[in-house]
Amino acid sequence: MTNFSKESTTLSKLKDGDLFITNSNNVGIYLGKVEGGYKIKNNSTDKEYVVPHGNFPVFKEKPRHNNNFKKKNYLIKRIDKSQAYEFIKKYHYLADAKFFAKFSFGLFKKGDEEILGVTTFSNPQGNVALKGWFGLPNTDQTVLELSRLCVLPNLNGTNATSFLLGTSIRLLKKENVRAVITLADNSRHSGSIYQVCNFTYYGLSTPKSDFFLYIGDGTFKKNYRGTTKDAKGVWLPRTQKHRYAYIMDKTLVCNYTPQESPNKEDFEIKECVCENEVVFDKRFEEKFTCPNCTKKLILIN
Repeated sequence: MTNFSKESTTLSKLKDGDLFITNSNNVGIYLGKVEGGYKIKNNSTDKEYVVPHGNFPVFKEKPRHNNNFKKKNYLIKRIDKSQAYEFIKKYHYLADAKFFAKFSFGLFKKGDEEILGVTTFSNPQGNVALKGWFGLPNTDQTVLELSRLCVLPNLNGTNATSFLLGTSIRLLKKENVRAVITLADNSRHSGSIYQVCNFTYYGLSTPKSDFFLYIGDGTFKKNYRGTTKDAKGVWLPRTQKHRYAYIMDKTLVCNYTPQESPNKEDFEIKECVCENEVVFDKRFEEKFTCPNCTKKLILIN
């Protein structure tokens, strides 16, 4: 059983992937805000529910440091993507969201085949990703992106995560991988685990916005191709990403400038820019439901 603090909080104050316990001692995972409320999963039954009110009282998990984790008792080895996917679906805050994986590694206790943690690495997504980072063509196979990193909840707060990530990178070096890049969503965390594993910090990604095209029946098209000058809809800023890289080949030069890493203590949960799930289009002075928070784009006035 995971140890919980007795500091009371509510669902609306949790981050995606947080574990919590209810007043009736049920353990759950917070999966995020969805249409109609706040999505959670019962950790015992794997059933998912939507709680309509964000002020639902819970106790947030704060696992104690497990001093019993000794690196010499554990090993990291290659696993199938299907194994990685099943573990990540259950324990990662992105749940069953699809992802690519060229290499997958698992954390095991020696003599036991139970997976205790997972890392997956994929080819960087986007036609200009490798060019932006290193000036490489998008066909390059020597630079990979960390696509998922996850350990069992009772190992949070230990050095299991850094052991898993660091050892995975050493195994990738044997596969002629020259660098690993990763992006940490600044609305969720500052990337402190990458700092522990000696990744270099390269600042925040360039600010970008998404256009949500109003269809008329509550649905929308996100970033559709075409002019938006006279199109009905709203622009909303994306959350920026903290850029980190672990470069094994010292002849590989990053195009971004190294910066001082953000402090974990300075991190605050970034709320949506909307007000009470309503966004305003200044061009036509129209109000819409927030598509990020409600998953619908409905004209209010």
